[in-house]
Amino acid sequence: MPTEKKRIHITLDDETYAALGRLSETRGQSVAGVGLSLIEQALEFQEDLHFSRIADERREARDKRIAHDKAWP
Repeated sequence: MPTEKKRIHITLDDETYAALGRLSETRGQSVAGVGLSLIEQALEFQEDLHFSRIADERREARDKRIAHDKAWP
């Protein structure tokens, strides 16, 4: 039965592949599993950066602000 998950093919240099191999041994996961985990972490980090930029822009704006207790009585 074919998997429902999408696949990608990436090419790694020897140093990166070796680092993934060491990490997979340490974690007791496959190299692919470690790669997936690292990609997911990187995507979460990028999302955090995105929303942090939005928050910084809003904080710098001189718009009128409403207190939390007035917005949510």
